[in-house]
Amino acid sequence: MEYKAVAFEPAIERASDTESAASALDRLVKSEASAGWEFVTLANHSTTVPGSNGCLGFGKTNPYPKTMSMAVFRK
Repeated sequence: MEYKAVAFEPAIERASDTESAASALDRLVKSEASAGWEFVTLANHSTTVPGSNGCLGFGKTNPYPKTMSMAVFRK
């Protein structure tokens, strides 16, 4: 069996955030299904994005946490 993960970060609207996210996932699942992929799960992965020293201290950024969602499919 073959597996793949697809980034899933839907653009949502404040007034209908749940419906917007569900609709985006529905479109992704249908799109992948048309190519023969079966939806398995939606997984989250948390990491820390490293900061940068910038150039001579200008543009310095601090590290920050980031959580990414991935839709997992198999065929």
